[in-house]
Amino acid sequence: MSAFTIDITGDFEGKLDKMTAEVKNIVDDELNAFGLETVAMAKQLAPVDEGFLINSITFEKQPLSVEIFVAANYAAYLEFGTRGFAAAYVSSLPPDWQSFAAQFKGGGRGSFQEFVMRLTEWVHRKGLGAGGLGKPIGVTGTYSIKTGKRTGNKATQASEDKSAAYRIALSILRKGIRPRPFLYPSVELNKEKLINNLKAVLK
Repeated sequence: MSAFTIDITGDFEGKLDKMTAEVKNIVDDELNAFGLETVAMAKQLAPVDEGFLINSITFEKQPLSVEIFVAANYAAYLEFGTRGFAAAYVSSLPPDWQSFAAQFKGGGRGSFQEFVMRLTEWVHRKGLGAGGLGKPIGVTGTYSIKTGKRTGNKATQASEDKSAAYRIALSILRKGIRPRPFLYPSVELNKEKLINNLKAVLK
């Protein structure tokens, strides 16, 4: 997902060009704090799997603006959802966020086989077929009543995981996935705080 930019020039037109060096330093500090707090909150809200998404959330401060970056190429589909879920959610967002989301519409890449392969790895990592004593039974495989553990050798379990991943992939393609917003709420909440702090500085 590309960067989302917060530019404060429009909110403080006519005031920014009159800043003293001292005030400019304060504004820079506020923008930097906004970036740090927004990234921290987004990382708390982001879905966790292997940690790649969370580790890809960063920011860069530019003159009078801040760019929040999310490098994971699948981030937009988690943020906004897909298919009908995305249409309903994105239409509820402010115009600037709708424009940002629009650039990812229909942008999926890769084959169905690759999609199933990734989901198979996810099923395995999440232990959806692992079961185990005291743990909920997964969605794949068979289990021993005595031990509570999954039965079958590695090849059998891998085949069962792939079968489950295939069914999940078909469901996602047909229905889409629900949005899991992490960037939007983080930016908007911290932006309000940023603007209020800058109003106090630039009054």
